[in-house]
Amino acid sequence: PRFQINPYSMVHARESTDLGGGAPGLLRCPTTDENGYRFVKLDNGLQVLLVHDPKTDKAAVACDVRVGSLSDPDDLPGLAHFLEHMLFYSSEKYPVEDEYSKFISKHGGQTNAFTASESTNYHFDVNWDALAPALDRFAQFFICPLISRDGVDREAHAVDSEHGKNLNSDAWKALQLWKHTANPDHPFSRFATGNLETLLDGPARKNVEVHTRLKEFYEKHYCSQLMRAVIIGRESLDDLQALASSAFGPVPCRGLRAPSFSPEATPRAGLLMKAVPERSGHTLELQWRVEPELKHYDAAPCQYFSHLLGDEGEGSLFALLKARGWATDLCAGESGTSFSAASIFRVRIGLTDAGQEHVPEVTSLVFSYLGMLRQPGGISHQVWEDARALAQLRFDFAEKMAPSSYATTLAGAMQVYGRHDLLLAIHHVPQRYDPELLDTVLSTLCPSEARVLWASSSFQVPTDCPLKEPWYGTAHSAGPLPAEWLTHWEAAWGGEGAALGDKDGHRFCGMHLPPPNPYIPSRFDLIKESSSSPAKIHATPLYTLWHRPETGFKVPKTAIYLHLRMPEAYLTPRAAVSTQLISRLLTDKLSEVAYPAELAGLHYGVRATTSGMLLSFWGHSHTLPRLVQTVLDSLLEFEVLPDRFELAKEHQAKDYANMRHEQPYQHGLYLLSVGLEARRWHVRDYEAVLPGVMGDSLRAFQTAMLGTVRIDALIAGNVPAADARALLQALEARLLAGRCSPLPASQRTEARVVALPSPMRAVHAVPGPNPANDNSAVVVAFQAGRDDVRRNALVDLVGHLGKREAFHTLRTVEQLGYITHLSAFWTLTVSNILVLIQSSAHSARYLQSRIDAFLPKLADSLRGMPAEEYAAHVEELAKAKLEKPKRLRDAVNTDWSEIDDGTLRFPRKELEAAAVRSITQEELVAFFEARESRGYLRVLSFWL
Repeated sequence: PRFQINPYSMVHARESTDLGGGAPGLLRCPTTDENGYRFVKLDNGLQVLLVHDPKTDKAAVACDVRVGSLSDPDDLPGLAHFLEHMLFYSSEKYPVEDEYSKFISKHGGQTNAFTASESTNYHFDVNWDALAPALDRFAQFFICPLISRDGVDREAHAVDSEHGKNLNSDAWKALQLWKHTANPDHPFSRFATGNLETLLDGPARKNVEVHTRLKEFYEKHYCSQLMRAVIIGRESLDDLQALASSAFGPVPCRGLRAPSFSPEATPRAGLLMKAVPERSGHTLELQWRVEPELKHYDAAPCQYFSHLLGDEGEGSLFALLKARGWATDLCAGESGTSFSAASIFRVRIGLTDAGQEHVPEVTSLVFSYLGMLRQPGGISHQVWEDARALAQLRFDFAEKMAPSSYATTLAGAMQVYGRHDLLLAIHHVPQRYDPELLDTVLSTLCPSEARVLWASSSFQVPTDCPLKEPWYGTAHSAGPLPAEWLTHWEAAWGGEGAALGDKDGHRFCGMHLPPPNPYIPSRFDLIKESSSSPAKIHATPLYTLWHRPETGFKVPKTAIYLHLRMPEAYLTPRAAVSTQLISRLLTDKLSEVAYPAELAGLHYGVRATTSGMLLSFWGHSHTLPRLVQTVLDSLLEFEVLPDRFELAKEHQAKDYANMRHEQPYQHGLYLLSVGLEARRWHVRDYEAVLPGVMGDSLRAFQTAMLGTVRIDALIAGNVPAADARALLQALEARLLAGRCSPLPASQRTEARVVALPSPMRAVHAVPGPNPANDNSAVVVAFQAGRDDVRRNALVDLVGHLGKREAFHTLRTVEQLGYITHLSAFWTLTVSNILVLIQSSAHSARYLQSRIDAFLPKLADSLRGMPAEEYAAHVEELAKAKLEKPKRLRDAVNTDWSEIDDGTLRFPRKELEAAAVRSITQEELVAFFEARESRGYLRVLSFWL
């Protein structure tokens, strides 16, 4: 057989109290899951899942309401999203504005919400011992919110700012194009986010009272029967049930039913849209409306076809497109535009410049692959079972999610999945093979039902794209698919002769079902040793090896980091570009190997750094060494194939160009890093030298780059020290045999940060990188100093106390912009206090003036804070620092940062938590005032 189920553990079951009050059922759980679960149904009909996690540092709660943007009134697009914002303001029980958010922040937590097509999800996390009062405040959203008339204007501006940051996003533009061309009588076709025109200015002209309509929408759609809640805490299930009853019991029971919608939402079949994207490049997306996946989640037909069409291994559609030089990436599966009545299946292909010139052939190959699946054996029980077994493997050894993410996911899932299959469903483990259903869905993936969105930066306006989408301004065209395309598609889909573009006349161009996966593990035993921090276990002139055995997370997985420090790799901009190209070509070469490995739970990364190249590996201990060996072989036996080199160079040029399309605040953060890090090249330097890098010189550069090496290595997890040593010894032998020499200590360079003089206040005003983006931004860094436990604690404490104050003043009250942030910020190992704002309404100069006005107020707030409140904040930050990692990967990443930075402060969290607890209020105020005073100031600002 191709796959053997883990013999050590099958699906476990937990208590699941029947919602109707009957006999307990079983909730199927991963073998690594130690939580206790209980479903309860309150007297008002609100269904709650209780999760007892005795080890959690954070409690979390989520409530999912079964109403979303599809329920927006015709005359108020975005109202559901607007209401989501308004519920955070205040309630009858807690009438002080922003009291809820301040309480959450004060107790080490975070809170947020999102509005989807058919649901609105509210959630928070908080230190575990503050669950009860936090839950009481949260529940008031659904009991007695004060939808403040005064807040309507302010929050409409916040929604408008949120929309403004999305205006230059290709993902948002594409979504709105699909909506724009959808059935105009279906609510899916509407604009869902909302902005000032739909929520304030337009209604005012029509004498529509938005405040009243918000209340009416709330009364019409928010009720206990339409809500699903999840509560995660340390408390026992009985205590959690008592909390749920107390907090959510008063939620009104209005006897409402969830809205339902026709599946007839999607754009008409046979539609071809062309669009001009923001970013350089070309993409092609095919969509079909298929059977609702939610209706058949246990059989998961879309997941089956995603597994096949999204395959990147030998014989796959992507492997063929890549071999022809037409595609850079491919993804397939259920689209985010799906809703309960209709699933949208999509195939999205990133095209090369050559692929852009062969779109008819590219699309024909998609239908040729689908035609292959329609042949006898195409719907394969063995392939389905292989895919199911891989999903089961991921489920069996699933690691913990962050409590807030887990609660959010579960609350949404409770609206649509059976309770006993809930965890299997959110981990996408199919349970039922249904060949008839698969055949039905496959028959829908036909040429006559396809809709196509073709986006290319080479399209001209207005020649190719004369139309303008009203909400995002996307230049596009819309019309019927060419008859010639459809003719070729039908032939390919029907398996009649050769597909368009198959020069050799092969019926399906050599495409076939996935072969057996060689990376599936069959051993899951855990080593017996475990350690809380890494130890240096071996060092030679070539490498230093750190090792940390860790099995406390009960997963048979290993993490490996190998940082190859090579002076040649970043010596000049040309060298840096060459190293980046080698990394890209390695990834390209390994794609057919890496994809089946990823399906089997193995992952790798190759990344050019400012000192060399970082190789990282993660996955099942049994089969990970095989992947490591394959990657190392590819690096050491590197070859430059001319056609792949030219495509890599093309892709690299687009990546550089597309940095201009980042949000202004993101560009400001990039400029800050370039400005503060010594020996850091700018992307403009890369763009200047890239055209001169040739394939024949790249192989020589790779040899020179590997001529002098020093390796820092960490191997951690379910791996004994002897195996870790053996891996590095084998790598050392390979390198030395290839004429590599160890990097002498005298030639080692460390990444350094520019020490700003004191006093200094430098402002760099630069044009926004993207003229089409109307947002302005300010990024300000107050440099504190080098890595020092006490200084780090002071900076963290300022960030902790100032974050909420900045959000409330600069965003909520002054409405400067949706993106408003204050925090501690690290440039390598140097600490800073960071403030940033992005705005669609104000200039960078004005934003800076508001930051300058805010900082003295923050100092006053710190000075005037009651001692008891200050002590509470200090304790919350200390607890946050001592919070235990949820996953092995998180623990190892923390260790690796210490090794890679050279700080080696493995008990950092404990040291800094102790330092935080020892900082007096007077010391903190003096520290902040010194950093903010003109006599000491070391500040660097970027205005965009």
